Amino acid sequence: MFSLDPIDKRLILELDSNCRATFQELALKLGMTANAVRKRVTKLVEQGVIEEFVVIMKPAMTGAELLLALLYTDGSEDEDAFLSEIGTHSGIVQTGLIASIRGRTYLALAEYIGATGLMDLRKYYYSHGSVQDVEMHTLLRHQGSRIDLNKLHLRVLRMLLEDARMSITDIASSTGLSAKRVRRALSDITESGAFWFAARWNLSAGEDTEFYVRIEIDEQKTDREAVDAWLRFNHPNEYWLSFHSAIEPTVFAKFVTDHFRESDRISRNIKDAPFVKSTSTLICYPVHKFPRLSQLMLQEKLAEAGLWP
Repeated sequence: MFSLDPIDKRLILELDSNCRATFQELALKLGMTANAVRKRVTKLVEQGVIEEFVVIMKPAMTGAELLLALLYTDGSEDEDAFLSEIGTHSGIVQTGLIASIRGRTYLALAEYIGATGLMDLRKYYYSHGSVQDVEMHTLLRHQGSRIDLNKLHLRVLRMLLEDARMSITDIASSTGLSAKRVRRALSDITESGAFWFAARWNLSAGEDTEFYVRIEIDEQKTDREAVDAWLRFNHPNEYWLSFHSAIEPTVFAKFVTDHFRESDRISRNIKDAPFVKSTSTLICYPVHKFPRLSQLMLQEKLAEAGLWP
């Protein structure tokens, strides 16, 4: 077990933005040697902080929206079984238990397509007998672009589904394609803006504490981009990212600290900001993660082309 330092944080976020960046490219951004970056990435993978490198279709390709839900139960369920059972729905991305005083509260991230998909998720949540209330927030996110995928693109994507960092040489060897053709297909895919090459990470794998601060903002005094900039400036080491509700002036800001006691200090500091109406802290237990709907949809495209499994 170990605690993440600021360099680990920067490295994880860089890999989450583009996991196909080379060790040398990452080294130049972080002011390190490529070998030092390689050792850190290896350690993060071995410790389970980086779980995998993935290629994901962006919303413009899938029509999928991202949803954050808080599930409030009466506490009668077995929490581990509940977390696993919730994840059997194809839209669920991850689930986690939130510390609460009465009953239990769970946080679930999910993807859905259209109003029918949203209603299906809502019904699914309520189908579990212990669930008493569900609070749902469709989240704002970049839509990306579209690309018409040909057979060459799909053959390369088939390899990237196994390892999004797979080298051009290894892809060529596995597919029988020339390195030149693989390079051209990769260029089409990456430059299209239709795919996200990301690192899936679990910040609870080390000794640190992961928590969210739920922030109700005054939209007359700020906007969501300014909130994100304020959080990065005032908590550069602890703050990681935010989920912005598309339906309410609500932000779910994620923090990682070496002890849960820090959550109170950070929440109080945020509450004092002039644009904040209220805050509440959601301390997370280790989360369960599941394949993303967009990944499953890519597998379906490959299956239609006879390339999956």
